[in-house]
Amino acid sequence: MQELLVQEELRRVVYGGGGMTKESIIEAQGYLRVKTEYGCKRIIDINSLLESHNDGEVIKFLKDYLREKEKTLKNMILIDKTHPKVDQIVAAMFRISMAIKSLEEGEGVIKLERSQQGTEESGRFHKRDSGGHSGTGKWQDTRHDGKDRKPGQTIQRAA
Repeated sequence: MQELLVQEELRRVVYGGGGMTKESIIEAQGYLRVKTEYGCKRIIDINSLLESHNDGEVIKFLKDYLREKEKTLKNMILIDKTHPKVDQIVAAMFRISMAIKSLEEGEGVIKLERSQQGTEESGRFHKRDSGGHSGTGKWQDTRHDGKDRKPGQTIQRAA
């Protein structure tokens, strides 16, 4: 039995699995659960998928499912833009994309924790990150007389 557990863990490590955090899985499943008047409806059950597939395969499946929803949405818009099903598809697409994002961020947290060594300064802003603007924020016009005027107000200029 323990040998099977070791083999499963080895498979997850080799094929990129085991990277999602429990929190990211819970968050993603939250996006994929919809409350209806009849109770809770799951768009997809991530925990069931993770029992037989690694993390990368689950994310790939969700991305493929999102592409299928996009195709369905395009067809629905061509047929009838006002159909209520369009709203349902858009909502499902949003939920699936948020689930993907939370799972990928969960993987990113694990990878960041494993690879983070001496990167305390990486979070600081540098002067070059300001978009190249190093001025005070006010532009001075040397020909301006310093008076504030209202829009449309006529001015007299010296010739």
